[in-house]
Amino acid sequence: MQAPSETGPGQLTYGSYLKVAELIGLQQTESQPPHHDEMLFIIIHQTYELWFKQLLHELDAVVHNLRQSAGTPSSRDYIYEAARLLRRCTEIARVLVEQFTILETMLPTHFLAFRGGLRPASGFQSEQFREIEFLCGLKDEKMLRYHEPTPEMYAQLERRLREPSLRDVIFDALSELGIMPALAENAGDEQRFDARAQAILAIYRDEKSHRDWIDVCERLTEFDELIVSWRLRHIQMVERTIGIKMGTGGSSGSSYLKMTLDKKFFPELWAARSLLTETP
Repeated sequence: MQAPSETGPGQLTYGSYLKVAELIGLQQTESQPPHHDEMLFIIIHQTYELWFKQLLHELDAVVHNLRQSAGTPSSRDYIYEAARLLRRCTEIARVLVEQFTILETMLPTHFLAFRGGLRPASGFQSEQFREIEFLCGLKDEKMLRYHEPTPEMYAQLERRLREPSLRDVIFDALSELGIMPALAENAGDEQRFDARAQAILAIYRDEKSHRDWIDVCERLTEFDELIVSWRLRHIQMVERTIGIKMGTGGSSGSSYLKMTLDKKFFPELWAARSLLTETP
C-alpha cells in the first residue's frame, strides 16, 4: 500500500476538509465541574442534528425529482432517482433509531447529575426535525411559536409551512399521470384524503404498469415506519431515564411524546393497505 504523499502549508488535508478542529471544539458542557456523561449526551444530539441536515438535503432532492417527473419522456428516470434517495433516507432513519442504544448506556443518576443545567432547553425545540415534519406534510402552524427565539430558523419553518410538501408533490405527480381523479375546488379534506388513498390503491392493483411508483411508495412507507419507531424509542429512552417526569423544556415528557405516535407523514399510503384487503 502506497503511503500518502506529504502535504505542505495551505494544501487540503483530511482535517481541513472536514473542519475536524472546529467540529471537535463544539462540545461545550454546562455542568461544573463537567460531568463525564454530558459529553456523550451532547455528541449524540449533535449527531442527530447532522443526520437531520442530511435528511433535509435528500428529501429536497426527492421533491425535485418527483416534480421533474411530471409530463416528461424520462419520467421513469426521475422516479427511479427519487426511490434511490428515499432508500438512503430509510437507512439514515434506521441509524437514528439505533443511536438510542448508545444513549441508554447512561445511568439515570448520571443524567440527573447534569440535567438541571439544561433547562429550559429541550429536544422539542429541534428546528431541523420540525422542518422534516413540515417538509413531509405534517404541518402545524401552532408549532411555530416554539421557534420564535431563533428568527432565522423561524423564517425557514414558515417557508416550509407555506410551500408544497413532499406529500403534496407526490399526489400532484400522480394527478399529472391521470392516476388521481381531479377534485372540485371546494373538495373537503376528507374527500381529498379518500381520492389520494384510491390513487395509491390503483397503483398497487396495476403493479406491472407502476413498479417504479410502487418502489417510491414502499420506501415512503418504510421511512414513515422508521420515524414512528424513532418516536417510540425516544419515549422508551425518556421513561428509562427520568420516568414520567416533566421534560427540561416544560413539556409533559413521555406523555407528550406518546401523543406523537399516531402522527404519520403519509397516512394515505397506510389507508390504501386497508383498501387492498377489501374485495376489488
